[in-house]
Parts: sequence; structure tokens; C-alpha cells
Amino acid sequence: MRIQSWFTALLFVINFLIGGHALADKALLNVSYDPTRELYQEFNPAFSKYWQAQAGEKVTIKQSHGGSGKQARSVIDGLDADVVTLA
Repeated sequence: MRIQSWFTALLFVINFLIGGHALADKALLNVSYDPTRELYQEFNPAFSKYWQAQAGEKVTIKQSHGGSGKQARSVIDGLDADVVTLA
């Protein structure tokens, strides 16, 4: 159930961020904290496949992982993240 909640939340965030813009060969950057590295290594390919089947658009998700404080500071300092998932 927890993974389903993450999936639903991520779908909502991505949908909000793209605001209906085309994602043809689009790359998204997910900035997250270290404990989610393995989760997103499995989740991102599944999401990309799902998105392409549903929307007909190819999306690649890049990952950046580190401590929550370091990741937050990177985003504050200008890291152009599309999705931020921190503890």
C-alpha cells in the first residue's frame, strides 16, 4: 500500500508540474533522499512504461540522491528539479 501511495503522489506531482505540456522525449529530475534510491530504481522504469502507454509520450527520469539537508540545499541553490521527495 505504501508504494501505491508513493506512486499516486508522484503521478500527481508530475501531472501538476507538466501542466499539460508535451513530454516527447522529456527528461525529469527527481531529487530525493538516500533511502529511496532503490525504490526509484525500480519505480522509474515502471512509471516511464506506464506514462508512455497512457499518454503516448516518452519520459526518462533522472535521479539525484543524497541526505535530505544536502538535497534541499541543492534545490534552494538552483538545482532544476522537476520532482523533490524528501523526508
